Amino acid sequence: MSLQALILVAIGLSMDAFGASISRGAASGRMPIASALKSASLFGAFAIAAPIIGGTVGIAFYDVISALDHWVAFILLSVIGGKMIFDARTGNESPVSVMPTRLAILLAAAIATNIDAAVVGIALPGLHIALPFAAGIIGATTFVASFLGIQIGHRTSVAFGHRAEMAGGAILIAIGTKILIEHTLLAEPKALALQAGIFG
Repeated sequence: MSLQALILVAIGLSMDAFGASISRGAASGRMPIASALKSASLFGAFAIAAPIIGGTVGIAFYDVISALDHWVAFILLSVIGGKMIFDARTGNESPVSVMPTRLAILLAAAIATNIDAAVVGIALPGLHIALPFAAGIIGATTFVASFLGIQIGHRTSVAFGHRAEMAGGAILIAIGTKILIEHTLLAEPKALALQAGIFG
């Protein structure tokens, strides 16, 4: 997976936290910058931990996953993306939409919105991506998305957050499809070209 693809995956995964943060911002009214930064930092920290946990599982089963890494990535990203789109269309709310300033609620929300990142982390070892680097990208993206979501929530509606979640789901499905195509339909022609010296 290229750096560009990893960033797009990180953006897609961050849309859950982004949508939830919009909901919090809309519900809580004006939130001090310090409080918004603390909230975003909590989401970012869990977004760093989640893929590392998932990646650790992926490494343990690397021999099984590596042969089917592209299918694993495609299925996981498509299922997660489809769930995000379904939840956004049906209006399922994140736990953070209720009493957004309570620490227990924020912790529950941070865990809930980063489960997807843990699942994606399972596929990362098979895609030859350094876990700390990938986790850092995902965590930083989630932090920024969460902070912006709170600020936008003050000025817009929860419906905007749902649309962002749908867009994020579509991004994940697109990336999963791209990985599958690159590892199946395009893999053999490229290998033949390498043998012929075209890319060498």
